[in-house]
Amino acid sequence: MKSVFFRFPAYLLVSCAVLLFLPAGLRAADPAPKTDDAGWILPGTNAGTGWHLRLKDARAEAAKDEKPILILFTGPDWSSASKKFESSVLRSKEYAASIKPAVVGLYIQHFVNTGAPEAQLDANRSLRKSLSVPAVYPYTVILGSDGKRILGVIPGAPDKQEYIRQVSTLAGIKLQE
Repeated sequence: MKSVFFRFPAYLLVSCAVLLFLPAGLRAADPAPKTDDAGWILPGTNAGTGWHLRLKDARAEAAKDEKPILILFTGPDWSSASKKFESSVLRSKEYAASIKPAVVGLYIQHFVNTGAPEAQLDANRSLRKSLSVPAVYPYTVILGSDGKRILGVIPGAPDKQEYIRQVSTLAGIKLQE
C-alpha cells in the first residue's frame, strides 16, 4: 500500500511544508512601535498613556507639582510578567483613580527584540545602573519629588491591590476608602 504523501503532487507537499514551518516572525510582521518626536519608543497600549520617557522631564514635572516619581522598569517586548502586570494593574480603574494622578510616571523600557534608538537604550541602562535595579521585570522605584531620594522599591509584579497599597505607602498617597 502506497503512502498518502505519494498521491499529492510534489509542489503541494512543498507548499504545505513551507506554510507549516515558516517562522512566526515572517508570517506577520509586528507593527512599528509608536515614537515621540526624538524617535524614542513610547509605552505600548498595555501601559497606557501619560508616561515620561526621560528622567529630566519627570523631575521637572515632579518638582513643579510636588509629586513623587514612579519609575517602572519593564521589558515590554519580551517579559510576559511585564506585559501581564501592565495590562492588569496599570490599565485598571483602581490604579487610574488612586495612583496615576498622585505620581509622575517614568517608563523605562529594557528592549531585547525591538530596535530602539541607541540614545534611549543608553539612558535606560544608565538609570538602571545608577539606581541598582536588578534584571527583574517589572521593577518599580519610587523617588521623592526632588527626583533623587529613593522612597522605596517594589520588585516583581504584585497583584493590583497589593501594588496600589505598596505604592501609596511608599509615596505617601492617602487612598480613599
